[in-house]
Amino acid sequence: MKRGHVYHAWIDFIFKMDKTDRKADSDWMRRKERGSLGLLRLLVWVSLFAGRNFARLLLYPISLYFMLAATQAKHASRQYLGKVLRRPVSWKDIFKHFFCFASISLDRIYFLNGRVNLFSTTIENEDLLHQTMQRNRGIFLFGAHMGSFEALRALGHKHTDYTFAQLMYQNNARKIGQVLAAINPELQKEIIPLGTLETMMQVHEALESGTMIGILADRTLQQESLKRQKFLERDAAFSESPFRLAALLRRPVLLMLGLYLGGNRYRLLFEEIYDFSAKMEDRTMAVAKAQKRYVELLEKYCQQYPYNWFNFYDFWNTSYKE
Repeated sequence: MKRGHVYHAWIDFIFKMDKTDRKADSDWMRRKERGSLGLLRLLVWVSLFAGRNFARLLLYPISLYFMLAATQAKHASRQYLGKVLRRPVSWKDIFKHFFCFASISLDRIYFLNGRVNLFSTTIENEDLLHQTMQRNRGIFLFGAHMGSFEALRALGHKHTDYTFAQLMYQNNARKIGQVLAAINPELQKEIIPLGTLETMMQVHEALESGTMIGILADRTLQQESLKRQKFLERDAAFSESPFRLAALLRRPVLLMLGLYLGGNRYRLLFEEIYDFSAKMEDRTMAVAKAQKRYVELLEKYCQQYPYNWFNFYDFWNTSYKE
C-alpha cells in the first residue's frame, strides 16, 4: 500500500484532528471523567482481594450516587430507555441501567486479570470468526459502547491464538485507563491510540500480520464524515470513517458484542457486517451499505438487551448540553 494513500486515509479517519479548532468536538469527548484515581484503585483492590460477591454489594450505593449526581447521564438514560422500551421510564429502569453499567465495569477488572472462570459465557458464531480469519490475514471487529469489550478480549485470548489490537481514543478516560493498565500491563501492547499519522501505519502493518483490529464504531471524534441513520425510530449521526478505512484496506468487518445477561452470565457473539475484501461495488455505496447494516444490528441488540447500551449522553442530538 502506498504511503501517500495511507496518510490520506488516516487523515480522513481521525476527522482532521490536527486542526486547532475543536469547537465541533462531540459531547462525549467534552465530558469530564468522574471519580478520583485513589477511589478507583481502592475499588480495584477490594474487587481482587475481597472477591466479586462482596464487591458487587458496593455497586448499589455507587449506582444510586450516579443516579443522584450525574444529571446528564440520567437524562440520557431516560431518553434512550424511553425509545427502546417504548413505555414510560421509571426510576427503577434508570437504576437498572446504571447498575448494569456498574456491573460490567466491575467485571472488567476480573476479565483483565484473567479470571474468566468466574463467569458463565456462551459464544455464538465463533465459526464465522474462524472462517473469516482463515480467508484473510487480518480483519476488523466493530463493536459499540454496549456490553463488555473486555469479555470478548479475554475469551478471545482463551479460545483462539489470534492476535488482537484495539484502535481507540484514550484521552477522555485517562484515570481508569491507568488503573486497568496496572491490572494487566500487557493490555497496553494491544492498544493503537488514535491521533497520529503513525497510527494508520500501525493499523496497516497489524492487519498484514494477521491481527484483528477492534473499533467501537458508534462514536465520532468530530462532526465530520457523519451520516444520519434511523436508530430506534429517530435519526442519529454515525461516522462513516471506520467503514471507509475498512473499505480502503479491503478487509472484512464483523460485529462483535459481549452482552451482559445478569449475575455472572455473558453472551458473546459475532455477525457479518460487510466483506470489503471481496470484489466491491462502488466504494461509496459499499460503505453506506455496511454502515446501515451495522446500525440495524445495534438496534436489534438494543431491543433484545436494552440495559447494555452505555452512551450516557444525548446520542440523537450531539449539541445537547447539561
